[in-house]
Amino acid sequence: MAHPPVVQAVLAAATLKPAPINPAWIIDGDPVARIASLSASADGSAWTDLWECTAGEFHWHYEINETIHVLDGGAIVTDRDGVVWDLKPGDVIRFLVGTKAHWRIPSYVRKVAFCSEPLPSSITTLLRARNRVRNIAGRLMGRAANA
Repeated sequence: MAHPPVVQAVLAAATLKPAPINPAWIIDGDPVARIASLSASADGSAWTDLWECTAGEFHWHYEINETIHVLDGGAIVTDRDGVVWDLKPGDVIRFLVGTKAHWRIPSYVRKVAFCSEPLPSSITTLLRARNRVRNIAGRLMGRAANA
């Protein structure tokens, strides 16, 4: 069966399941995390999850690329360079694969996370070249239309 071209997920209907944080990463408290899958690409290289967590502090090691949108609650996230983000509902932040962050959740956080596997460097190089060609072609087409 073909993968559907459009997927709708109703957050209120999402079934959250336990998603324990690695105990070695927990710094303080007893954070309880839960997750629900909202969508996935046909090849499984990208997906969207609903994730929530109760109060606590922990390290997080990103093995994927993840863009999050905070829905409820909040978190204070610090990267390895000491940059601090005070995340509140409506905020969007992106973590690249290899990022290590310190999360402090004062009471609760609920977020939608768009996750993707990193592409091999050879594919990334090809995509950049394709985009450059498209940009150049678009500029040339624009000039021709204005001539």
